[in-house]
Amino acid sequence: MDEAIELLSDHDRLYLDTSVVRYRDPLERAIREHPDRVLFGSGSPHTHPNVAVMEILTLDVPEDAMKKVFSNNAGRVVDPLALRQF
Repeated sequence: MDEAIELLSDHDRLYLDTSVVRYRDPLERAIREHPDRVLFGSGSPHTHPNVAVMEILTLDVPEDAMKKVFSNNAGRVVDPLALRQF
């Protein structure tokens, strides 16, 4: 996990998702250091989506970063998910 987080510094088009990550420290580190490059992933069907959401909601990270993880960052990777401003 630490190596993957380190790679974010060197690769602009690399994104990480939170699927089935059970360790708080690496999740908090990744979101604090690279809030624009971490995407929520539920890990379903191996993990119930509600459990995955609660794992992220209980992290000690800024609310703005959490919003990016849950919504904004997905639009950077999947164009139809991008929020359009008209």
